This record gives sequence, structure tokens and C-alpha cells, in this order.
Amino acid sequence: MLAITKTAALRGIEGINVSVEVDSSRGLPSFHIVGLGDQAVKEAGERVRMAILNEEYDYPKGRVTVNLYPAWIRKKGSHFDLPIAMGLLCLVGVIGMKHLIRCAFFGELSLEGKIIPVKGVLPMMSGLTEETERVYVPKENYREAYLALRGRNKTVIGVSSLKETVEILKGLRDPDDPGMPEVSEPGDLDKIDFKDVKGHWQAKEAIVTAIAGGHGLLMMGSPGTGKTMLAQRIPTILPEMSPEEQMETSMAYSLTGALSKDMPIISQRPFRKLSPRISQVGILGGGSEPMPGEATLAHNGVLFMDEFLEYSRSTIESLRKPMEDKKIIIIRRGELYQFPSDFILVGAANPCKCGYYGDPTKMCKCSKLELDRYRSKLSGPITDRIDMLIELPRIDYENLQDGFSYSSSEMKEKVEMAMEIQNIRFRDLGIKNNSQMTEAMTEEFCYLGREERELMEKAYVKYDLSPRRYYKVLKLARTIQDLKGYGEEDIDNVSIYSALGYTRYLNLYDKDLSE
Repeated sequence: MLAITKTAALRGIEGINVSVEVDSSRGLPSFHIVGLGDQAVKEAGERVRMAILNEEYDYPKGRVTVNLYPAWIRKKGSHFDLPIAMGLLCLVGVIGMKHLIRCAFFGELSLEGKIIPVKGVLPMMSGLTEETERVYVPKENYREAYLALRGRNKTVIGVSSLKETVEILKGLRDPDDPGMPEVSEPGDLDKIDFKDVKGHWQAKEAIVTAIAGGHGLLMMGSPGTGKTMLAQRIPTILPEMSPEEQMETSMAYSLTGALSKDMPIISQRPFRKLSPRISQVGILGGGSEPMPGEATLAHNGVLFMDEFLEYSRSTIESLRKPMEDKKIIIIRRGELYQFPSDFILVGAANPCKCGYYGDPTKMCKCSKLELDRYRSKLSGPITDRIDMLIELPRIDYENLQDGFSYSSSEMKEKVEMAMEIQNIRFRDLGIKNNSQMTEAMTEEFCYLGREERELMEKAYVKYDLSPRRYYKVLKLARTIQDLKGYGEEDIDNVSIYSALGYTRYLNLYDKDLSE
């Protein structure tokens, strides 16, 4: 006799439909699982057997074989327990195959028959076929499953035990109605505001430009100049996420088990703060069974790297590919895992090892060798992939006492206005912001008049710009022009000068364009 149930497996952040075939035949009592399952899958036999017996159901006698189809896909996780149990209960006649048709099951079983929440429910929902109409998940995973399947004509049912699942399938009880999940994520953003940061007008304008156009930003300055204080307030000006962006980002968090019934989806753009102690795998993801790293958890948000030049050079260099491709690809045992990584990089760094190179009040103690070694971590290729590099001076007393300062609400309003302009511009082009423009798009949307073209020609020659940097300057100038408001379509010289100024690194641009 053969029973078939449905579930899904994960490959990276992609859900894949899986059929669970359960068969019982004559022979010595045994339990075998085939189909490339990991250790958690292989151990399912004992968990399922004891759960069935402790719920006082019969267990099949003889040889039990479970096949997870398709067999060529590696399967991991404990969520296969529930579909296997449903197949076994069908074999002993507790439920019929008619009860299993068009149903899918997800959940780990405890020995007493309780259904335990599992990781990765949100992305696994994408693997369900159109034929599936009813999806059974642990009650704690109900909200994320519901949000993943809204609009797909599927009913999500949250269950807490094996017995409850059987009774609902047989129509002996109605499923609980948890109500419409709320998509909300209360935070502490109302406790911080950019208005608390005195002065730093240029830095605030740079931050607005970076967020509005999706440009990477590196802030350089001595200790105490306010780099981290500024960066920590960036979440207060991040624009709202679209439903599609919420789902993309939440899938990564679901894989790590970070979602819960109280926070079933990520509704605020992520802001991930890293420490130089983090490993390369911690940033990019990986492991024997690849999991997303911080670069993926920052998808559709901001990745903040404090003490940027304290990271190893290999770690900094590893960001080049994700920043360019907006995705991370990991290959394990011949299988390809792909994770999204479309984030805005924000870095904060001291100008030298001791922190006081160029400081007007304190003398730098670094030797030339130490200075060169410290700066060498910021290589040409990685610098070319960071759009904006600015220096933060120490705030003078007059600015410190000045009560007026840009507030987060004012800055966010400018960001949202510029992003709306970009939404209209790129409506049918498959990109979201100016930093994502291809070279062809840059030529089309960054129109230069005769004077502006001559200025860019001078800059290209005198500053020895790479082609990549040339186009980055144009994209940055486009964002600066957008921040001036509607109707400012043509890029002017002021925007170009501002873009060139934002791409300075210490004394990199020491030539006067007026020459």
C-alpha cells in the first residue's frame, strides 16, 4: 500500500515542491528514508513513530519506506515529520487518501505528538503548486505562511498537535481562526532623530543622497566626530517597503528562524550593524548547508560597517561581487544556492590607525608605513564600487551651540520625493534607483549639455577616472538633481561638482578643474 503527501524543500531562498511517498510492506519492522535527506530528516523515523504511538494511533507493521521526491534535490530540516506522519496514518486507515488530496504539511513532531514551529516556512510556500488548496503548518508559523500565500487561493491552517491535525482533516473539528495577521513591526525609531546631531550639514546631505539613490557611502573622520551617531539615525529616513520588498527580505529572516507569530514579516527596511570581528562567512553566508549572511539580511536596507578599515582586506574585497551583482551565489556539493543582497553599504572609518591623521587639534602618531598599510585595505577596485566618500570634520563650538538642525522627518521627505521621481523614471525598466542604472540607461537619463559635458571631460582626464567611476559620478549627479525636485530633469554643473566632491578620498582629487 502507498500513501502520498505534499510538502516543500528549500534550496537557498527558493522553495521546491516535494512529494512524500510512504510505503509499508511485509518484513522485519524497519524504517528507511531515501531521497537525499540530511541528519534531521533521517532521524524523523523515531520522532514520528513515538508521536503516533503516544497519540494512541496504530503504527504500520513490517518494513516502512519513505521516499522524498524528487530524489536529486537535497532536503534538510525537521518539517518533513508531519507529512511523513500523515502518510503513515493513511497506511493504517486512520485517515484516507481522500483527506490528503490537495493538502500540504509542514511541522516537526515532539515525542508526545505536539507540532513544533520550524524555520523557512515563508520561502517554502513559494514551492507549493497550484493544485495545493489547504496548507497545514505549526500555529506559531501560521502568520508568515498566511502572508506568503495571500492572493494565491490557498487556505492556511495552524495546528498544534498530531491529533488536532487528524480531527481537522476528518471534519471532526473546525480549525481555529487566528484572524488577519497584522503587518507591523514596532521599533524604537521615535527615540532617535537627526535633529539631535548638531552641524554636519554636508554629511546629512550626503546621507540623504545615498539613501535616495541607493549609493554606497563611506564616512571618514577622527574619533568623536559623529560618524556612528549619524549612521545610527539612518533607519529614521528609510522609505516604506513595498509588499514585494517585505516578502523578499522576510524570506531570508525566515530561513534563520528570526520570524515569529509576533513578527511574521519584516515591514521596516533592515539596518544591519557589523563589527570588524565578523567573519567573511558571517557577511556573505555559507556553511555546509548554506544559510544567508548579513549581506542578505540587509537586503532592501542598509549594511553598516563600523570601523570599516579595521576589517581584513579579504573581507572588504569580498563585498565587491555582491555590491555589483546584487546577489550572492554559493556552490556546495554541485548545487547552486542564490541569496539576494541588494543593500546600501554605509561605512565609518578613522583616517588612520591612531585616528588623528589630518586632525587640526591632535597630532597623528602613525608612521608612513602604518598609514600606507591601513589605507591599503581600501583598494582601487573596492573604492570604485563605493559611490560616495566624505570627510567629517570636528564640529566647532558655534555649530555645537546652534539649536537648528535638519530633522529626520525633513530628510525623509526629501528621500521620498526623489524616490518617487525615480519610480516614475524606471517604471518599466526593472530597476528601483539611480545607482542601478546600466551604462545605456545612464547615457539616456543623465543628459549633459555642452558645458556639462566639457566639465565631465576635464574631470575624466585630470582625475584619471576609471570608466566605472565616470558613470558613478553621473548617477550620483542624477540623484543630486532629483533631490532638487520635479522639473529639474537636465543635470547642471552644480550637481556635477557636488558629485565629484562626494567622491573625494582624502587628497585624491587635488587638482583644480578651473585650470
